[in-house]
Amino acid sequence: MTISAKRATQISLGAALLLLAIVVYNLTQPAMTACGGLDPAYQPIIAFELARSVPDLHTIFGDAPGACREAITARFAFINTADNYLFIPLYGIFLFFFFLGVGGRDRNLARISAVIVLAACLADYVENSCLFGIADNPDVHSSSLSLLPWATGVKWMGLAIAGAIGGYILSREGGWRWLIAALCFAGLAIVTLATIDPHAYGRYASNGITVSWVIFLIADAVFVFRRSTVR
Repeated sequence: MTISAKRATQISLGAALLLLAIVVYNLTQPAMTACGGLDPAYQPIIAFELARSVPDLHTIFGDAPGACREAITARFAFINTADNYLFIPLYGIFLFFFFLGVGGRDRNLARISAVIVLAACLADYVENSCLFGIADNPDVHSSSLSLLPWATGVKWMGLAIAGAIGGYILSREGGWRWLIAALCFAGLAIVTLATIDPHAYGRYASNGITVSWVIFLIADAVFVFRRSTVR
């Protein structure tokens, strides 16, 4: 059974709108406060994902058990559970069907990107498993902490690479669309820097991914609207 480009784009747009609703909901929630010396401008959940050592963890959880650590651990558990059951499936559907929808523009690149998206989703599940294990005892360098950089690297870089390829596919119509590719490749550069040096650039990692996702959402909406008005 094959799916049409129109149907794939509609599915992608639906998932993207649900993701947007989750983002809006998250913006209404109280900001998470770290228990250690984490820079206030650095989101604790991103810092947690990009932690590489026990000192990194102590900037988030503090260096001793206490009420603050219990509260932030519970908040992380909620976020990661929601991530497993809502966010990962939704962004996976959004991106996978986006690439199915643009397959007619470059079938090979679209297929490669769809596979990369699936790999990134699987890595995200591994990442969350590591985060649950680390949160149980952030005072030791566990096997979960050793595995975490590999899982986050595959996830973040996979999503960024897929974003850059998607931007390139969209830009092939020519004209001003070269700007789409430029923005998506800039997002890849940001994520690459964040992966290489989380302490300096980690706080910008999610911004690098957001660039391509916003572009893809807009592209989905344009494609669906354009096709729905064609007679």
